[in-house]
Amino acid sequence: MTITAAKNTATALRLRYTPAVYASLDLARQSTAHAAQSQAVMLGEGAFWVVCMADAAKLEAAGFEWAV
Repeated sequence: MTITAAKNTATALRLRYTPAVYASLDLARQSTAHAAQSQAVMLGEGAFWVVCMADAAKLEAAGFEWAV
């Protein structure tokens, strides 16, 4: 369900990329540590979503929150 939600949100908000979905904040943060570009962890629907900074701004404008 959470992967489907990420895909649907990516389509609806016209995100650059489909968010990478993680069940835990630690796993999401680990994935950003090894990324070539800056990434952000957002609170997705029932999971943590890792997205590029441009997509994070779009998600924030749509009401999604940053994972702290």
